[in-house]
Amino acid sequence: MKAEYELKNDEILVRLKGELDEYGAGQIKDTIDRIIASHSARSFIFDLEDVHFVDSTGLGFLLGRYKKLRAKHAELLVQNVNPQVDKVFKTSGVYSFVPKID
Repeated sequence: MKAEYELKNDEILVRLKGELDEYGAGQIKDTIDRIIASHSARSFIFDLEDVHFVDSTGLGFLLGRYKKLRAKHAELLVQNVNPQVDKVFKTSGVYSFVPKID
């Protein structure tokens, strides 16, 4: 799993590439947490165009980042969600706390 980010105005766009599973989430967790800790953006957008698999560990990763951002009064959003990942997010209720944008 790889993560690239860019700051745009008051938001950070994070492009994730790979599988968001135990191995992938473990690879990027510290990097994403450092980005969250070092920036005061109001929105963090995870672009998931190149993420084709998410398991329960990946869902836990998202929930953990959501909680960190909420504590900083920032929001977590997702965009470009792959159809397979979208199905997992809908089934698990992710969209009830992490909105999907276009």
